[in-house]
Amino acid sequence: MNYSVPDYTRKSLWKKAAIALMSSTLLLGSYSHQVAIAAPLQISQQQSWNAVLKVARLIQTQQDSSLVVQLGLLDKPQTSYANAVYQVFARRNDQWVQIFTSSGARLISNNAGQTILAPEVISLSDLRRQLGDVDLNQVELRVTAQLRYDVRGSVRDRSVFFEQTQSYQTIAQTTSSQLITQSISSQSAIGVNQGSFSLAIAQKQASSKKVVARVSVRSRTSQGFARERFLGDFRYKVNKKAKFVKGLKSGDRVIVRLFNQENQFIGYSEFELLSENAAVTLVLPDRSSDRIVRTIYGIDADQNGAIDSNTQIYDYFTQVSQVTRQSYQTARVTFFSSVERLNLSSFTLSGLPTPRSNCVYPSSLASGAFSRVNQSIEVFQSNLSSVFVSVPGQVVQSIDVSSTNVSVYEADQLLTTYQTIESNDDKKGRKRRCNQGLGNGSEGCDPGNSRPHGGSNDEGGRKPGKNKR
Repeated sequence: MNYSVPDYTRKSLWKKAAIALMSSTLLLGSYSHQVAIAAPLQISQQQSWNAVLKVARLIQTQQDSSLVVQLGLLDKPQTSYANAVYQVFARRNDQWVQIFTSSGARLISNNAGQTILAPEVISLSDLRRQLGDVDLNQVELRVTAQLRYDVRGSVRDRSVFFEQTQSYQTIAQTTSSQLITQSISSQSAIGVNQGSFSLAIAQKQASSKKVVARVSVRSRTSQGFARERFLGDFRYKVNKKAKFVKGLKSGDRVIVRLFNQENQFIGYSEFELLSENAAVTLVLPDRSSDRIVRTIYGIDADQNGAIDSNTQIYDYFTQVSQVTRQSYQTARVTFFSSVERLNLSSFTLSGLPTPRSNCVYPSSLASGAFSRVNQSIEVFQSNLSSVFVSVPGQVVQSIDVSSTNVSVYEADQLLTTYQTIESNDDKKGRKRRCNQGLGNGSEGCDPGNSRPHGGSNDEGGRKPGKNKR
């Protein structure tokens, strides 16, 4: 059976349940231009199915290697029949070209609950034959698993679809075809939703087809905030969203820098994580060159992707300035207290509250040493590592957010994955400024205990914005 990649979008219902863990034994590969890392664990939820798709390069001998794919089902409904078909696509001239389809369907147990499918081993020589005279190291691959199933006593011929997109060179290496080496274990759901959030990138006219959201976090401490840590570059199709779970807590501050598909810097936002799961939407204007972002969010306790009724909604605007054709590293961002002079029609979207002229901020952004209201701050200060300052795709591979379901990423794993890159910058002599040496932590300072000083995004310094809209 041959199935093409379906061009449809399914709305996923978030479950207030445990996020399951899978462990795999992977050996990290490397190459000269980009850092080779394992794809972050991406849990996908569709209908009554909850699954993760793992991909690795299987190293058997120096002359022989394969691509290995394994699907783990964290949760599935009771079925009367179910199977899986795997496909591999390569991006050629901005088109996805099919280069592999599994021969026959792989049967899936009909029992409800958890199961791990047998690995699918794909010969790299077969993939190279399909690609022709193309270096596989320069190819971006999309691996998919389409599941067809019948529900006992009711619906027949239903399907769900899971995918993993990654540059071939950044796919981790392994010496075992069994990528999932332990049975799936459940975690207690207590406290799982605190600090988790969904992040959507929206635009009324959808003139920007794709946007890269560079996401980072500053953990809340008793003295303020720790230094900024990298979560990843996430490549969105406009009006899509992803979910981030685990490793974050209420009060932590998330920072998002936005780039368009030409790697031009187009926007900036910060928001504070809440006591329950938050639904966050960053709304771009019809012309992204205006570099204005509307940030709107609130509690989404039932995890259906929308802000709950009768809850506090935070709604405010930022604008980036001092961006030149030659460099965006000089950029500054202003957080407005009001936007009376701004045309709000392009920021008015169906499903979101109508924007108001007076902005509403959470407490830490509105007042105190780390406030942002009516301030103009540096976007790319000199104490940041190269992973924050470089253009998307230069230091790390961008992660494609699924356009067919809601991708779920584990923040603690992302932080661990990219920690090595930031550490390498330090080893190469790139020292963080860290409040110009004030404090008592590593490198001569502790960002959580340091004193603010003007103009720095890292220290919460304040410089009143000159242009009030």
